[in-house]
Amino acid sequence: MTSRKPQPSPPSPSSYKHIASSWTPTIRYKALKLSQVICAVYILIMTFRYYPRGLIDPSAPLGEWRIVDVWNPSNTEAGVIQLNGDPYGQKRAVVAKDRASLIFLAISRISAFTLYPPMFLIFMTKCKATINFLMRTPLSLFMVDDQHELHSFCGKYIAFDVWVHTLFHCLRWGIQGNIDLLWTNITGLSGLIVVLATPLITFPMFINPLRLAMSYEVRKGLHYLFYLFAIGMCFHNKTSAFPNGGFNQVVLGFCIVYYTLDSLYVMIFMTEMIETTVFNVLPSGVQMTMAVSDHFQKTYAQGGYGYVCLPWVSKYQWHAFSLFEHPTDPNLRQVFMMKVQGGDWTNSVHEQLQRNTVRPVWISGPFVSPYNNALDFDNTICVASGIGITPALSVIRAHRESRRINLIWTCRDVAMLEFFSDHLYLNNDDGWILIFYTGKEPLSPAIENANSNVILIKRRPDLHRIVPNIIYGIESGKGVPEIRQPSEKVKAKEFLADKLEDLEEMLLSEDEIVEELTMLAHEKGFLLSNLVAEDDTDEGKGLLEVVKEHFSSTPPVKHIQQDTSHNNTGPYQRRKSQRVRQVSNIRRNSMMDTGYCPSEEHEGADEFVRNLNKRLVLSTWGLLYCGGSKPVENTLRQISKEYNIALHPESFAW
Repeated sequence: MTSRKPQPSPPSPSSYKHIASSWTPTIRYKALKLSQVICAVYILIMTFRYYPRGLIDPSAPLGEWRIVDVWNPSNTEAGVIQLNGDPYGQKRAVVAKDRASLIFLAISRISAFTLYPPMFLIFMTKCKATINFLMRTPLSLFMVDDQHELHSFCGKYIAFDVWVHTLFHCLRWGIQGNIDLLWTNITGLSGLIVVLATPLITFPMFINPLRLAMSYEVRKGLHYLFYLFAIGMCFHNKTSAFPNGGFNQVVLGFCIVYYTLDSLYVMIFMTEMIETTVFNVLPSGVQMTMAVSDHFQKTYAQGGYGYVCLPWVSKYQWHAFSLFEHPTDPNLRQVFMMKVQGGDWTNSVHEQLQRNTVRPVWISGPFVSPYNNALDFDNTICVASGIGITPALSVIRAHRESRRINLIWTCRDVAMLEFFSDHLYLNNDDGWILIFYTGKEPLSPAIENANSNVILIKRRPDLHRIVPNIIYGIESGKGVPEIRQPSEKVKAKEFLADKLEDLEEMLLSEDEIVEELTMLAHEKGFLLSNLVAEDDTDEGKGLLEVVKEHFSSTPPVKHIQQDTSHNNTGPYQRRKSQRVRQVSNIRRNSMMDTGYCPSEEHEGADEFVRNLNKRLVLSTWGLLYCGGSKPVENTLRQISKEYNIALHPESFAW
């Protein structure tokens, strides 16, 4: 008797749902594309209606469509018509007397009218003052988060579409023997200027070999040919053609004037000179610290980005950098200028600063960035590559009191890693700080063996594993960052408090005391920044003052649990106290392992997250990315789609 092979169990309904969701098409910029469809339908209707409301000759035989000048046959022979019979109006080169010409004309006119929404948006997405204002209104609920990404999308569409438009006009004129319309007619000549200018404007921006081959000044100068593009489009057709065209002068005229006014406003009212700036030079780049005006601080209190000009390097180059706040002085803003291979400007800055300088710099901004979407979530996972850490630092500082901010940072530069680790930047007790070091130089033992929620792993991150593990650990209570080795942390604080008294008796300088405490913290397996209370770093105090106040007031171990619930009585503090008590209860009841690490394998974590309520639970989680790596961004898009978690990427190329 033959034994039957066991049949595999059928997939669960959740598996089918997961597979189906991965194949669901995602349409980006739906409103933009819908508006393009409406424009295309409109011009098809206006083209193929009978004259005078359309272009079709009403005197043509039944079933035969043609577009001719019904008032002047000589115009028809020349390939043009006088729209609306206006003798002073523009002669439009839209004659079509056969089926092929009608098809070519239809394609040309559709391609022309689908250009209107992208042309409007390509200007509006760079009206930075307007965007800053709108982001403070309810209209922000309907705005695209990454304005630069939308700008780039529209630019690529325009770069392709103008050639489609030109090609099918030229094919039609060639069939008719009127190819000279390309340079003898104002419509053809203005279109020729536009189509020749478009590659110069767009190709150096999105074709990487061209981008790398050109200097910044050349690329930026060519990009300003968009003024020529807009002016050429204004002459391409006149308002006398309305409603069968003639929108260019209105749409492009408005865009170019409004964009210019917005840029002037930014230049006059949102740009300031910083007289004295502090530079910290690292092997990988330069950190710039500057005291900004009250107006600058009020414009955007936390984060965002700004354009920086160092006139003693180049008066004509303004480069965009993420802004983040000084950990102990909220009046200071900082940027980190990464020394990039092939980056002439950043290399020049690094070279100039080998000699100390206090020369002035100019800063324009601050402007809203996609990282400001952290407000929309109770729990955020910031993913950063290299210098992409800087906007994440702003998020941590701005929201650590009210939200749980987690960080996954991939870094290969040891100097940058140790700089941000040692200067209170990664001070965030309520979120996981996972640092994936991919460099070759040795690291400080304190960073490698930290007894805290700051964990260093020497490999590349597996985001498909880590993201659900973070959510699983926090939502299940089995891996909340607050409980990672708390007793070791308290002991380290007490040890440093004792040492602080000894160091003060030795009459050392402030820098020497901080350096000694940092080294002692390293010996205990901690970063000094991770031992200093986050509440103490918000009052504009010096680093030593913060350290002194905290360690001199560190309570004994036996009182820590008693005092936890007697902090400030604000809403978040009450929630935080409840969370601490909840964590304590979980530890007592289940004897959980406090060595939970999101980078390790946790069986069932991904399925646990998939089964969470999308509307009530997963909607409170958000993914933010900054780093410029397309493979990482694509991976995060897959994760976002798989678990139904919102993703907001930020680009370096503002």
